[in-house]
Amino acid sequence: MQEHIRTCGPITVEQAQKLALYHHEFGYYVHNNVIGSGGDFITAPEISQLFGEMLAFWCIAQWQEVGCPESLHLIELGPGRGTLMHDILRIGERQQGFLESLTVSCVEICPSLLIQQMQTLEEYPFVCWYKSLNEVPAGADFTIVLANEFFDTLPIRQFVGGQERQIRYTDMENTLIFSPPGNPNSIKESCPMAEEIMKIALEQLSPGVGLIIDYGDDTPPESRFGDTLQAVFQHKPVKVLESLGFADLSHQVDFHSLRRLCPNHRFQPQGNFLLKLGIEQRLEKLMAIATAEQKFSLTTGATRLVSPTEMGQKFKVLEIFKR
Repeated sequence: MQEHIRTCGPITVEQAQKLALYHHEFGYYVHNNVIGSGGDFITAPEISQLFGEMLAFWCIAQWQEVGCPESLHLIELGPGRGTLMHDILRIGERQQGFLESLTVSCVEICPSLLIQQMQTLEEYPFVCWYKSLNEVPAGADFTIVLANEFFDTLPIRQFVGGQERQIRYTDMENTLIFSPPGNPNSIKESCPMAEEIMKIALEQLSPGVGLIIDYGDDTPPESRFGDTLQAVFQHKPVKVLESLGFADLSHQVDFHSLRRLCPNHRFQPQGNFLLKLGIEQRLEKLMAIATAEQKFSLTTGATRLVSPTEMGQKFKVLEIFKR
């Protein structure tokens, strides 16, 4: 990546993210095993089966609320290793008529993750894959769009005093630098791709519901300052410019901008959302039949998902209703 910028010249932060994550040769998502204990980061479905089960109950409840239509379309953006969808379908099998009505569309651009998803979901013949949400066919009686830890990976633009921030190579130090450098009180961020995808998702919901879960906040634009771009390698934070193409890049999602596009919605911390869905009651049932090892895994996983000091408060849930 450094050689590319040295040869081709400065590029914007947004362009650098696109290259670092998606380039067909040195892009991060071309690499294998980016998710899980052996990768660089872990997502909520990998932490505990309780997360996927709660989302399954939510999906089933939305379907039942509109009268259990015969044609149900479930779309997931960035399905990771397929763990969340597998948990949803596993629980869905217990609800009469749910799987029979279902078509699943997975939107994935990473070849290695696509292979893992196909292996995880191979028992379900009604699952299809697409590279873009634009490619996903519409027309079902009811549609559900899921996006867990998806929007935080979309490339962002950064500005300092109205000037778009770039990444350039400096001969003197033989390294990459931000230009202009900026400071936390001068940097403004925007994510045009997030708003574009949200608009497309809303078109799919005719009628339908959406569920977006991610790390972020609801700070209004006039108060939103700071550099939230971060890099993670082997579950530890690393310097962004020293790890382009080798580490996961993400940013804090601007939920304020997404909420503006959704007339009818509900917004809350992840912990509140999961507790209302009954994660504590589900945990009790699983604990009654679990081994000692499983009990430890279940309790630590549930705590991590709902605790205000962990994911419970840092992650937010945006429910979108279009009926």
